[in-house]
Amino acid sequence: MKTIVVGGGASGIIAALKASETDETIILEKNDKLGKKLLLTGNGHCNYWNKEIDITKYESDSLEILKNIITEDNVDRVYKYLYSLGIYPREKDGYLYPYSNQAYSVREVLEQNINKKSVKVIYNANVKDIKKENGKFIVFFNDEYLSCDKLIISTGSKAYPKTGSTGDLYPILEKLGHKLNPLYPALTSLKCEGEFLKIWSGIRTDAKVSIYVNDKLKKEETGEIQLTDYGISGVCVFNISSIASSHLNDNVTVKINFLPNVQDFSSWLWQRSQDLSNSTLEEIFESVFSYKLSSIFFHMAHVNAKAYYKSLTASEIAKLNEVITEFTVKIIGTGDFEKAQVCKGGVSLTNIDPLTMESKKVSRLYLTGEILDVNGICGGYNLAFAFITGFIAGEYHA
Repeated sequence: MKTIVVGGGASGIIAALKASETDETIILEKNDKLGKKLLLTGNGHCNYWNKEIDITKYESDSLEILKNIITEDNVDRVYKYLYSLGIYPREKDGYLYPYSNQAYSVREVLEQNINKKSVKVIYNANVKDIKKENGKFIVFFNDEYLSCDKLIISTGSKAYPKTGSTGDLYPILEKLGHKLNPLYPALTSLKCEGEFLKIWSGIRTDAKVSIYVNDKLKKEETGEIQLTDYGISGVCVFNISSIASSHLNDNVTVKINFLPNVQDFSSWLWQRSQDLSNSTLEEIFESVFSYKLSSIFFHMAHVNAKAYYKSLTASEIAKLNEVITEFTVKIIGTGDFEKAQVCKGGVSLTNIDPLTMESKKVSRLYLTGEILDVNGICGGYNLAFAFITGFIAGEYHA
């Protein structure tokens, strides 16, 4: 039996390795090398797994179906499989990286195994169409075509198109009867409006971010954020970005709490004034916030930075509390697909058998990884999903 895997990224490589255990296997890769996107993950360190993988870390059009993919057994089997291939882990706060701390190492391990398994790779293969005739698939690429008994699609989404993920196969899969949910950038930055943007640009600080759609709280994340001249960025911002990108026609706001570990601002401010007696507000805030950030707070609260705590009115304290713990920004856009790490949307999970990753629309056609409507938060979850679905699709035989 012959299997063709379209896409030589993380998911496609694992699918091909598993399929090659029983089948003649070919990878059609759009780039001139395998695993190009792997080299960019984790800022070049490749956060490929996480110790806490479960469906609460994912968004999808069907979490009930996803429950049958992200199972404890699948997570355990695939992690052990990656280890057996030669990926030796280093853990940091639950995030798993290759011990070398280099994404290149993961790509090399996977490519070495592809060579050992004698999987044929055809590079610079631009797939133009897929047809099924007399029980076999015909895959048209460049000016050639190949036929196969089993076809696995692992081409990724539209995120990071410079790595080859340009969404070329979505129209083909739609033509074959699959439901395609709208695509939005995810794990990306948020664009805001406000006169303070140029002032706070370049600041990194810990905060809690809460995203609201039409004044309804949707999600909260805590961690380091980056303040930029266009808005906000950082891991915790990335983790809420898919909500913003899919609701830009609504009123989307983010509230930032710059003192996420303080339970009561008024009590905290009073205590600081007691600890630093005879100090101005500017001096009280000195080691807590960046000077540029403090200046924004004072300006927006209409409070004199040189004032002493004892001179503050209750309304001034309340206003400081508001701008520091509920700093509200209007979201007017997100980073585009060029800058997004993954996409929200894609082929609906309702079109997939979660036990095999086989299409319910076309027999012996399998879909894996980012082409599906599943996106995870930062922390190795998206790569884990790619590996798990590739493993399932590769090992199954109808």
